[in-house]
Amino acid sequence: MFKRFPELGLLLVRLTLGSIFFFHGAQKVLGLFGGPGLDGFIQWAATLHIPTWLAYLGAFAEFIGGILLFLGIFSELGALAVIGVMIGAIYYVHLDKGYFIQNGGFEYPLNLILFSLAIIIGGPGALALWDHCKK
Repeated sequence: MFKRFPELGLLLVRLTLGSIFFFHGAQKVLGLFGGPGLDGFIQWAATLHIPTWLAYLGAFAEFIGGILLFLGIFSELGALAVIGVMIGAIYYVHLDKGYFIQNGGFEYPLNLILFSLAIIIGGPGALALWDHCKK
């Protein structure tokens, strides 16, 4: 009945994920958009008993993963990186608060994991820069 455009659907998912993770990663790594910057993020992570090396890894994985997703370069690698970040966020921040987002639960990071899996399974969609680099 309706014409399907899976490449455009995946593009929308990829651009949305990429921008979410880029902006949040830029807050952590660069201190942009009202973020704490790297030192502030590492200090905050320490209050949750997140190992320092893992906090650094998570901040850069979020930032770089967001860029890779948004641009469509190594999108699957970017998706894997942000899945790792969200698994850590669920474990260290959200798990003990239950499922629902209004209680600080893991509903939102779980959805970001599932959307990232869609990119791994379905590919980056239309207008991925990697497709243009291969030509």
